[in-house]
Amino acid sequence: MLKQILFGLTASFSVILSAQAETVYVSDIQFVAIREGLSNDSRATERGIKSGTPLTVLDRRDDHIKVRTPDGNEGWLPSYFITEDRVSRDQIIYLQNQLTQAKEAQVNAEETLQKTKDINEELVSSVETLTSQKQSLENQLKGVSELAQQAKAIVSANEESDYKIQSLQQQVDTLNAKNEALNSSLEQRWFLIGAGTLIIGTLFGLLFPLTRKKKVSSNSW
Repeated sequence: MLKQILFGLTASFSVILSAQAETVYVSDIQFVAIREGLSNDSRATERGIKSGTPLTVLDRRDDHIKVRTPDGNEGWLPSYFITEDRVSRDQIIYLQNQLTQAKEAQVNAEETLQKTKDINEELVSSVETLTSQKQSLENQLKGVSELAQQAKAIVSANEESDYKIQSLQQQVDTLNAKNEALNSSLEQRWFLIGAGTLIIGTLFGLLFPLTRKKKVSSNSW
């Protein structure tokens, strides 16, 4: 007996849990009322439930079903007022809404795709511009490198020229010094020659009259 009671309670509990997880919809009837009891004489807990309204199943008994409305009201109504699926009118509205949302999503996706294409074109253009600038900079760098090599060669040539100039200047200075020394020696020689000539002339002037006197004296004898 106890086992039967426990089995019955378990079965009832399972039915209640399965009913709580189930959702049904008001059938394609304009308005439906739910009541406290199974009889139509019972007080209505909510009136005017529109077709397509989702209801949470709480219990089932014979041809009636106990439900909870979205507003939280609970009550019984005949099971022929409900359906397991959305009613056709509500399905059409639902599908129309889904179609509208799908079209909007498509439009948004196309706009996003177009923006992505525009961005991609801008990126491609930017890459081409950067590539051109990179090539230009590489050419400029190559030109600068060549100028640097030329400048280095010029500097090296100038250094060599400066060395040669300095060497030639030293040679010129040496030759000038030798020339000055030679000029000084020539001047000294000419001075000595002039002085010797002067001395010889003086001596000759002094000695020549004496020679004539001697000749005159010898003739007088």
